[in-house]
Amino acid sequence: MSAEPLTPASVPSPAGARPLPWALFRRQVAAILRLELKKTFLGKRALGLYVLAAMPVSIVVLRSVVPGVIDNPTDLGEASSHFALLFQFLLRLVIFFGCIEIFGNLIRREMLERTLHYYFLTPVRREVLASAKYLTGLLVAFTLFGASTAASFLFAYAPYRGLDRFFLHGPGVGHLLAYLGVTFLACLGYGAVFLAFGFFFKSPAIPAVIVFGWEGINFLLPPLLKKISIIYYLQAFCPVPLSEGPFALLTEAPSAWVAVPGLVLLTAVLLAISWKKVRGMEISYEED
Repeated sequence: MSAEPLTPASVPSPAGARPLPWALFRRQVAAILRLELKKTFLGKRALGLYVLAAMPVSIVVLRSVVPGVIDNPTDLGEASSHFALLFQFLLRLVIFFGCIEIFGNLIRREMLERTLHYYFLTPVRREVLASAKYLTGLLVAFTLFGASTAASFLFAYAPYRGLDRFFLHGPGVGHLLAYLGVTFLACLGYGAVFLAFGFFFKSPAIPAVIVFGWEGINFLLPPLLKKISIIYYLQAFCPVPLSEGPFALLTEAPSAWVAVPGLVLLTAVLLAISWKKVRGMEISYEED
């Protein structure tokens, strides 16, 4: 009797191994996303995020309407330099602290409001829950701060002449896409950092001060230590380079082929840490 050929369907699976139900995971993530987005965008705490995202736009609008601020309305190079400076404010302060508020409280806020156990009582794997919450934070952060970046960029150039050549035949669209890309990568990296820190610290303020200080002195660090930061990789994508001052230690900027995979790898590692922490998490609603 000849043996039947083994096909993929007839090969026995290892004991206890079951295929991952990706379709179920996608439905669960979508359901959590809908719930979390409603809470985040429509909740009372969202007002602070809206104010934060509106700050750079307000600065640009004021600059465009105050007489005498713009020296030469035909000098688009001046507009590019001013927006490059403003974007540093948006990147280092607005996006940074916005990500602290959004991602640092994804799990902690549920603990404080004594609602996290409702998620844990549902038939949802905790890794799926953490991933869905991270995706919610990423969507909220990039929607708010991406819109802030785009609006600020457009208003920064609005008072100047020759915009048709700048946007249709010049670098205008490329600059806008580059700034939006930096905004997305900032939300991606800082979001993963503060989500992971939320499992180790009762308050996001402690890690926020540490990370803010480290990112702030990045220009003073030697080349090896510069690489242990997010701002170092983000600056490589800014289309208008700025001087970091006379005390900055010069180093070669990373290429896109290094910066993007590096940030994605960092995000993956931090998410894996978050998954491990949430798997072993026990609910204990103690008074803080």
